[in-house]
Amino acid sequence: MGVIGMGSCHAHAPVTEHKTYLEAGWQLFSSASTDADGEEISNSHFDKSFGYPIEVPATAMHGLMQNDMFPDIFEPYVLENMDKTPYEVPWWYRKEIEIKSLSDKDFYQLTFEGINFKANIWLNGTRIAREDSVQGSYGVWNFDITPYLKMGRNILAVEIIPPVFGKDVHKGFVDWNPTPADRLMGIWRGVLLSHTGPVSMRHANVVSKVDKETLKSAELTLSTELTNHSHEVQRALVTAAFDDVVIQQQVELQPNEHREIFFRPNEYPELQLDAARLWWPNNMGEQYLYDLTLNVEVDARPSDEESFRFGIREVEDFWNESGYRGFMVNGQKVMIRSAGWVDNIFLADPDEKVEAQMKYAQHMNLNSIRLESFWGRNRTIMNKADEYGLLLMLGWTAHWEWDSYLGFPHDDYVSIRGTEAKTLHANNYRDQVLWHRRHPSVAIWTYGSDKLPRPSLEIMLNERMAKADTTRPILSYCGGTMLMGASDPRQSEISGPTGVKMEGPYDWVPPVYWYIDKRYGGAFGFNTEVGPGPQIPPLSTIKKMLPEDHLWPIDSIWLYYSGRNQFENLDRFLNAFNTRYGESQDLETFLLKNQMSSYEAIRPMFEAFAVNKFHSTGVVQWMFNSAWPTFYWQLFDYYLMPNGAFYGTKKAAAPLVPIYNYGDKSIYINNDHLNAYHGLVLQTRVYDIHSNLLFSNDQSVDIDANSAQEILKLPELDHLSTSYFLNLRLKNGNGDVIENNFYWLSTVADIPDFDQTTWYWTPNKQHADFTALNDLSKARVEFNYSVQDDLMFSIEVHNPTEKIAFFIELTLADKDTKEPITPVFWDDNYISLLPGERRTINGHAEAKNIDASSLEIVVQGSNLE
Repeated sequence: MGVIGMGSCHAHAPVTEHKTYLEAGWQLFSSASTDADGEEISNSHFDKSFGYPIEVPATAMHGLMQNDMFPDIFEPYVLENMDKTPYEVPWWYRKEIEIKSLSDKDFYQLTFEGINFKANIWLNGTRIAREDSVQGSYGVWNFDITPYLKMGRNILAVEIIPPVFGKDVHKGFVDWNPTPADRLMGIWRGVLLSHTGPVSMRHANVVSKVDKETLKSAELTLSTELTNHSHEVQRALVTAAFDDVVIQQQVELQPNEHREIFFRPNEYPELQLDAARLWWPNNMGEQYLYDLTLNVEVDARPSDEESFRFGIREVEDFWNESGYRGFMVNGQKVMIRSAGWVDNIFLADPDEKVEAQMKYAQHMNLNSIRLESFWGRNRTIMNKADEYGLLLMLGWTAHWEWDSYLGFPHDDYVSIRGTEAKTLHANNYRDQVLWHRRHPSVAIWTYGSDKLPRPSLEIMLNERMAKADTTRPILSYCGGTMLMGASDPRQSEISGPTGVKMEGPYDWVPPVYWYIDKRYGGAFGFNTEVGPGPQIPPLSTIKKMLPEDHLWPIDSIWLYYSGRNQFENLDRFLNAFNTRYGESQDLETFLLKNQMSSYEAIRPMFEAFAVNKFHSTGVVQWMFNSAWPTFYWQLFDYYLMPNGAFYGTKKAAAPLVPIYNYGDKSIYINNDHLNAYHGLVLQTRVYDIHSNLLFSNDQSVDIDANSAQEILKLPELDHLSTSYFLNLRLKNGNGDVIENNFYWLSTVADIPDFDQTTWYWTPNKQHADFTALNDLSKARVEFNYSVQDDLMFSIEVHNPTEKIAFFIELTLADKDTKEPITPVFWDDNYISLLPGERRTINGHAEAKNIDASSLEIVVQGSNLE
């Protein structure tokens, strides 16, 4: 329950007001199970034991799952074969509300922050809202319910009317996972009860203007919307306070007046900060957050209060020399490293899991998350993005753009047609902007994903944005600068070119692709969704996903847990994988080699965009997480188990890192920090398959701030084996390793067949040959570890042999069950040790109710004895 205590500083007015999310104590039931109407259901004589007890937010299916329904929901084909009939009728949500104070000074508002899709709302036998006004997956509705309340017990009843396929533009998934039978119908975000005096506040906001020359001073503008709920003129005193700043404004409101007020820096010099602590993206600086409290008093009595954190930062865009768009924070260019978020398939992620996933993003060195219509069931995503320095790109979904998902005939635009539908959509979008705009992490608004909004709809959206938020860049949609390599890309006739692209690929491509492709998804411009396809989880997750008799070999059940449409199989990936790495004879070998392949495939994507900064301006890995147990598009799986792509991303996106360029075979260093480095040493070593050292070079390096520089061109080497190794170490002046990077390479080139490129894939004419890795000479690793009571852990690993210990997997696990502990945060993983090398790897876990003495660290590797 979210509670904000509100108290007056005046001793003669000891009044406490509050805002409460109505979470517990709801009843859920189908309209098919009762003949009662809203008037009866919202009366006290209705059978309160009727239906399922739930907590909200909850879709219909999530509510049923709270009552132990569908225990086998993720077993093969259960989701697809579910009877959808029960969810084609309305469902009821019923809640008793206790009111303890109801005088002429008491006013109550009820806010529904997310309903899918329509609702009739009843309170104490009276319908207070009808389905023709409460509709749209993203609307936010606020009602003054004071006239309908009584002292003591009050009954709220909400009739949720489901979206209709082919009629309603509603919340939904695309080709990431199956569609749940209820199509996400229900109360999917919070229901907030506000108890205020005669004047209430909504949509408080802070806008900052940063001195981008000094990065020291800033100007703030504070605002809030006031509503006078009474039929009398009210004189309100609004107080804003943060740090040592306390400012006030007297406002006179006419009966029932609604007005936005501002505290501007030219009127309040306290808002001109000479020593502002700025908010920066991850790895560029601090994420400083200020605590703001806004109070409203009427007649020296508290009337309303709101508290939240804000960050001082300014987001802008820029256009590079090639006509591609990039983004800046506080005047500094940011190489956007992002990935696509998706909520749980039933919109049921608990806050703890959301927070763990956002920590994973920070831990992987990402500085952004793209949210395509899935933005969480509350503010947890935004709050944690604020804390962890993750720029959020918010917008709508491809679910609204293709007939197979929405049931509308599709054309060149988002499937929103007609004045009524466009007005509903534009109003819903405005509601979301007002709800999210106070967060410093929110950086980019988008109007569409794969397609443009219709010009008339874009005009509507722009009109609302002119009032709601003018401080962030807007993309009319997430494609645009190219269309499958075409010279005449689609662009808005209202706002012109987007400066970004959505060219794929979405399936496996070789490392060199990212460097040599100049037409499609390669490392140039801003690619809003792209990635190397499947990321198959480690063994512990496979055993959770698949029946035991389908674990190995790969069969149709594996394909069920792939994507949908063009991604209903693993053929493209497996053909490349088996050709490059060789056929696997057992599941364990296959899975370890898969982590190797995932690491190798995703690392150069992020690295190539870094090497080409700021000709490349941003990349969004498709995807970040997964809505259900799957094999496709995930840097960690549904159970929070990191995979090879997780650690490949972490390595590639490190803020100061040496990089091998697969395109020109040179070594680069990327520096994301806002300060230069001098006197570094780049250590480069090349080994053949037998661990013989073939090339060694140590080079002194200076690197400019926020730049990528070529340092060394690798020479042509004699006697290279078909598979060989490249080891890079970046050291400081004291000889300490800042970052390492280890590559396995082949003398047989990957050759993409660009002439056969489709919207989702570029096949290969020829594959690299890594089959020699299967016959590596054995190495031995000695190790010891410790796990502290707070689940901080450390392992020292030593390779005493003369052979490279290749691709070592480290797992924190329960000693008895051998089950991995998640979430887990290793400083590095899937490491390789040179002959004689000794390293210490640290990490921590955040699991609850686990005794450190019950844990162990398991060490496995490609060629370990």
